[in-house]
Amino acid sequence: MSTPKRILPWLFLLVVAPLFVAACAEPGEPGEEGEGEGESEALADRVSLTADAAESLELTFARAEVMELRPTLEVPAEVVAVPDRLAEIGARVSGRVVDVRVNTGDEVDRRAPLLTIESAELGRAWADLLSARARERVALRARDRQRTLLNGRVTSVRAFEEAQSAWEVAEADVRGALTRLASVGIADPGEPPENPARVTLYSPIEGTVTARSVNVGQWVEPADILLRVVDLDELWLEAAVYEQQLRYVHAGQRVQVEMRAFPEAVFVGEVDRVSGVLDEASRSAGVRVVLPNPDRRLRPGMFATARIQGTLPGEARTLVVVPWAAVQDINGSPTVFLRAGEGTFEVRRVITGRRAGDFVEILTGLEEGDEVVADGSFLLKGQLLRATLAEEEEG
Repeated sequence: MSTPKRILPWLFLLVVAPLFVAACAEPGEPGEEGEGEGESEALADRVSLTADAAESLELTFARAEVMELRPTLEVPAEVVAVPDRLAEIGARVSGRVVDVRVNTGDEVDRRAPLLTIESAELGRAWADLLSARARERVALRARDRQRTLLNGRVTSVRAFEEAQSAWEVAEADVRGALTRLASVGIADPGEPPENPARVTLYSPIEGTVTARSVNVGQWVEPADILLRVVDLDELWLEAAVYEQQLRYVHAGQRVQVEMRAFPEAVFVGEVDRVSGVLDEASRSAGVRVVLPNPDRRLRPGMFATARIQGTLPGEARTLVVVPWAAVQDINGSPTVFLRAGEGTFEVRRVITGRRAGDFVEILTGLEEGDEVVADGSFLLKGQLLRATLAEEEEG
């Protein structure tokens, strides 16, 4: 089983921790001398890294810049499967499951075999077809014989018509048997298989098995949903917008999406449809966002926060902004890591304002051109807290 992604940063910190040194001494107070060249020292409100540590973290940087931010509408949302990209697999006959070839999380191709069921009903349907085909062949030969005799004036017209009628009835029986087989999933039967009582169910779409509720030996009925296959390459995000805000939302707007499962990632979608019906209880209308999912990280049922850009009324504001990923909450205060030198980062408290998409406005604490850590600030925060706890234990 792979390690969940949300704890990977903490495991990473444990690996590279020996490369870090962080302390909370007063400015200008020297730290302990290292034993060799290239070791780092910690100053007040600073985190210093060795060259190896900095390279291992793969930090990215961004400069505080002046940008025009437009207001956004923030709403809770949930990821759902696209109905046309979802298939629920069930048996068409009652029977017992003898083989299940997939499990939850497996990726399957279209027409991939999923499971096999053994059914007495299916066996009887095959038997009916074989009997009907035999009777039809006998009736056809009898009709042809009567036609030959009629042409030689050896038999009567009535005898020929009776043979013709018997053949038509036998042919109808064949069609009826074929229909019964088609109703249980055998659309074009040729010769019966080695075990006519067994039928294999196939996936109608390419996708991922997201649910399995069947085991070998289980008795199933036609109403049972045994497997669910979903094409995860594209999903929908369903949100609700209150009626007083509906006039600001329309199809085509860009949407920034944050998932509780992936707090450090931002996904981008687009408003596809705004419902024309208002929910009487909540006084809100549904909003559908199309959300590409090429790496298949997202799953139906995940909760999210959707920020629909350029929606709320108000003038756009021109302020200093940084990427949202650069801001970390440390002891209740928004904080950034300001690049103070090669491998040295100042812990700078800031006051944030409104957020718009990937950016957040900085009211105080930074000036235009200041360089901060963007991706990787979460790891620096973890190391700072770890070093603080270590000092408290020593004290």
